[in-house]
Amino acid sequence: MLSCVDSEYDLSKDIDMTVTVGGENLTIPASNTKNITLEKIFDLNEESTVKADANGNYALSQIGKGSDTRVSIEEITIKSSEIALQSARTELNYIMSPSGTLEATVNDKTSFSIDKRNITTDVTKLYSSDVIMPASLLMNVEGSNSLTLKKGFQIEFPDYMTITTTDQRVKIAGSVLTFIQDINVSQTSPLKIFLNITHIDFESMGEGKGLVAPGHLVIADDIKISGTSTTTGGSAIQMIMNTAFKIDEIQLTQVTAQVDPEINVSIDPITINDLPDFLKDEKVKIDMTDPKIYLTVSNTSPVEINFNGVLKSYKGGKLLASVPVGQSPNLITIPGNQPNDYIICLHRLNENVEGADASVTVENLNDLIETIPDEIRMDNIETKAADKKCTIDLGSTYNVKTDYEINAPLEFNEGTNIVYSDVIDDWNKDIKDLSVKELVVSMEATNTIPLTMDMTVNAIDKEGKTLNEISTTVSSKIAAGTSDKGVATPLEITLKATDANVFKQLDGLSYEVAATSSAETSGKILNKNQYLRLDKMVIKVKGGVTVDLN
Repeated sequence: MLSCVDSEYDLSKDIDMTVTVGGENLTIPASNTKNITLEKIFDLNEESTVKADANGNYALSQIGKGSDTRVSIEEITIKSSEIALQSARTELNYIMSPSGTLEATVNDKTSFSIDKRNITTDVTKLYSSDVIMPASLLMNVEGSNSLTLKKGFQIEFPDYMTITTTDQRVKIAGSVLTFIQDINVSQTSPLKIFLNITHIDFESMGEGKGLVAPGHLVIADDIKISGTSTTTGGSAIQMIMNTAFKIDEIQLTQVTAQVDPEINVSIDPITINDLPDFLKDEKVKIDMTDPKIYLTVSNTSPVEINFNGVLKSYKGGKLLASVPVGQSPNLITIPGNQPNDYIICLHRLNENVEGADASVTVENLNDLIETIPDEIRMDNIETKAADKKCTIDLGSTYNVKTDYEINAPLEFNEGTNIVYSDVIDDWNKDIKDLSVKELVVSMEATNTIPLTMDMTVNAIDKEGKTLNEISTTVSSKIAAGTSDKGVATPLEITLKATDANVFKQLDGLSYEVAATSSAETSGKILNKNQYLRLDKMVIKVKGGVTVDLN
C-alpha cells in the first residue's frame, strides 16, 4: 500500500488536460422564446396607421380630410322690358238679335314672346318651374259707347301655364278663365283682372320653345279671347275693343330640370404613419383579400353627383401605383337630398359591404398597397351632376361634403410576402470553451399566425455581428397556424465551420422569417394575439466536444 511520490511532479504542467468528451452527441440546453405575439412584433404607437380593432384584428386605417363645397344655380329672372307683348284690337259688329239686343261675337287673340339668351348655363334641360309671374288682363272700348261681356266669356291662356286670381267675377279651370257674371266695359270704366301665373310646364310647349339651348330660353304664345258681347242702341253699330295682357316680371324659383352646376371637391392626402418594421422592408409584398376605402359624403342639394378620380400611392416621393375609381360601369354616385353621412365603400370584391350605403368594386385596389406607401392621394377629381331630372331651388346654396378613410384589414391572398427579423442570443457563456465543428440547434416552432414562415438564420457573436465562417441551414418551413389552434413544426438549424475555434465566438442566431399566405390560409385576418413560439430548444454537438482544461 506504500508508494514512492515525486514531489517535483506537477500535473498542471506536465499532463495535457485537453480531453474529448461526449461520444457521438452532447446536448446543451439553449434559451427558449416566450410567445412572440403579433402585438409584440408590430410594437405600434398611437399614431400608427396599423390599428387593432376591439377584437384585436389588424387593419391599415387612416382618415383623409375632404372639402366642404358650396353648390348653387343662379336665379333666372325675365324683366318686363324683355317681354314683347302684342295687344288685340278687336272690331265688333253689333247686329240685332232675336231677343231685341245688339250682339257681337268676339273671337280674337293677344300674344306675348320672350327670347332671352343670357340665362345660366348650369341648367341644361328645363322641364318645368314654379314661377313668380304677376300679370294682368286689360280690356277697354274706344269711343263713348260701353259694352257688356256676357257670362261665359272666356280668356284661354296656353295650357302649360297654371293661373290663379282673387277676382270674384271669374273662375279658372286649367288654363281657361271664364266670366261667371256679366261685366260692363267702357272707356271710362275699363276691365282689369289681376292674375298670378304660378307654374310653367316647359316640356309641353312644343318644338322650338322652352330651353332651346344652354343659356337660351324662348317662350312665345297667344292668349285667345272669345264669347258674346252686347251693347245698347236702336240699330247695328260697330265698336273697337282693345285687349292687352301685361306681365310685370317672370322669376323662375323651383325648377325641375337637368343641371350641371360647378362642384369643386378636393381631398387631402393620407399619410401612412409609423408602420411596424415588418411592413417597411423592401421585400414585403402585400396582396390583401379585400382592402377598403370608405368615402363619407353628404349632399344637401337635390342633385345626384357622379364622382371619379385617380387614387395614387407614393413611397419616398416615387409614384408606386395609380388606380382610377368611379369609371363606368362602376360609377361612384353621391345621391341628392342626403344631408347626413352617406358611406360609399370602394373595395376589391364584387359584393356588398356590411355597414356601407353603397359598394363599388375596384378590382385592382390592392395595387395601391402592394408595397406599403408613405402617402395615398386622390387626384384628378371630377364631379358632375348626373343626367337626371331633379327639382332644385334656384339661387339657394347647398353643401357637398366629402371625407375618406382607408380600412384595409390585414388578411392576405397568395402572393403576400412579409418579413420579420429577430435574434436568439446569450449562448456564449455555455459554449465559449468548446472546440467543435458542427452544432445542431433543434427546437419546436408553434405558430398560430395564419402565414407559412420560411426562416433563414446567421450565426452571430456577442456584438451581434454575423460570423461568416459559420454556415447555416434550416430543416423546414414553419407551418401556418390558426387563431384557435397552434401548429407545431420541428426545426433543426445546422451550423458548420471548418475552424473549430470560431464557435468560441458564437453567441446565438439572427433570424429572418419570410411569411407568406397560401390558398389554405387566404383571407385569414391577422390578430394581435396570434403568436410564434420557439421552445424545446437545445444545442446538439456532433462528434463529441474537445474541452480545454489546462
